[in-house]
Amino acid sequence: MTTHCPAFDLPDSELLSEGSATIVSAHRERIKALMAQATQPNPDTPSDPREAERQQCYESEPYQQLIQDYPVDIHIEDRAGVPVEIFTPKNGIAPDNKNRLLVNIHGGGFMGGSRTLSRLESIPVAVLGQIKVISVDYRMAPEHRHPAARDDAFAVYQACLQDYAPEQIGVFGSSAGAYTTAQLMVHLQEQGVALPAAVAMIAGGAFRKVGDSMVYGSALVKAVTGYDLNSSKDAYFEGSDRNSPAVTPGLSDTLMAGFPPAFLAASTRDYLLSSVIATHRKLINLDVPAELHLWDGLDHIFHCNMPRLTESEELHQRTVTFFNRHFAASSAP
Repeated sequence: MTTHCPAFDLPDSELLSEGSATIVSAHRERIKALMAQATQPNPDTPSDPREAERQQCYESEPYQQLIQDYPVDIHIEDRAGVPVEIFTPKNGIAPDNKNRLLVNIHGGGFMGGSRTLSRLESIPVAVLGQIKVISVDYRMAPEHRHPAARDDAFAVYQACLQDYAPEQIGVFGSSAGAYTTAQLMVHLQEQGVALPAAVAMIAGGAFRKVGDSMVYGSALVKAVTGYDLNSSKDAYFEGSDRNSPAVTPGLSDTLMAGFPPAFLAASTRDYLLSSVIATHRKLINLDVPAELHLWDGLDHIFHCNMPRLTESEELHQRTVTFFNRHFAASSAP
């Protein structure tokens, strides 16, 4: 049964940290301007949409703030034939982290995020954690289909096992990257490869079913930006069996029970909140150690879009603390 609700005005949450409402308002205005700009022809815009995305990202105020607040060295190379970005904090790697590594699987709806969201996700974690982060620049739609992203993440993870023990590796991702992280845990079990010490799934989880948050969250996105999420074609999963655990990991109790300790995080206006909550519930019911962290009044991947929010730094710091705790536990005598 569908319940019909009247339209209503949604004010900013009074629970946002001091100054956050101003940052959120500025972000929304910037997004509106970018959406309007996207409809206007610009001869200076690169014809390659991903190159255009990178140019737009690097010139943006959030990215400039990010590299100012979190100084890192960025190196691009190939691992197992897959392009990766390596982030090393300029203030050095902590002594305890010399033999530890975090692998990032970036967000972007399986169509974007290459060398953009990968940086917005990885840079703060590398600096706050004083640890090396490798981000997988995986294949995406429209050129590629599932399981391209998972397979690229698998290849990079296996290559990392040549230099790092599995109990000293953590895997994290946001949105599409969170979903691919869950798929990777399934694939590692199926291939008999050792799993990492822990995983973090942020603004996404192990389910692709439509819950409450997709309904109200997509309505909010359309109200703020004019973009209709329901009009998006899910090209990456075209032809995939959505009922297979390889595609939707949350459907298999057996495989989900094999997950390592998990950190899940989202915000109340995130259209993928329902997936995060359902994933946490599933893991807890299966006795997998899992944490759930929620922030009020913020949108999908707020930690990427607004790096100077107090809530964003909290999320990054909690991610770092989570991995440090499980690295230490796995290396204890």
